[in-house]
Amino acid sequence: MIWKKMKKNDFMSEIYNYGIRKIDTPLGIIYAISSEKGIIKITSKKQIGNDSIGKSHLDKTEKWFDLYFNGEEIERPPLDYQEMTVFRKKVLNKLMEEITFGKIISYGELANLLKNERASRAVGTALGKNPWSIIVPCHRVVNSNKKIGNYSGIKNNIGKKFLLTHEGFNISENMMLIDIP
Repeated sequence: MIWKKMKKNDFMSEIYNYGIRKIDTPLGIIYAISSEKGIIKITSKKQIGNDSIGKSHLDKTEKWFDLYFNGEEIERPPLDYQEMTVFRKKVLNKLMEEITFGKIISYGELANLLKNERASRAVGTALGKNPWSIIVPCHRVVNSNKKIGNYSGIKNNIGKKFLLTHEGFNISENMMLIDIP
């Protein structure tokens, strides 16, 4: 990809290529960014709201977050994968298919589900680049030793602890899952 220096007006026109919705959650304000195809990204970085593109996707996303934080998980809003690698798509899709609200999996177990048992580090790398924090539940992937592991999503490891606690898990001060069978 070739990067060019953008003038202020170029940047402003780029903003309007996407829809942006500010969503208030128990984790704080987040922003959903949408194209016509689906949600591109979930971020906590402040954005300028703009419902002109992908409004139905933004509506579904806001409803999804509202229900998730009330203990329900419904069909996810459409996601726009843009230029994502095939491997990352497989990892994120497998995680969404297999690991539902209140369940966890280790990086190695997820690699096994992908029929690539030696790829646990690659799985971790793919999860670390997940643009759809919470919607694609990377917070449900933990280390095999039951430490919750790192999280690059909303509020980093504090966010991961909050989300896992919200889903019914007990976590110690040193970020270990407690009472897991």
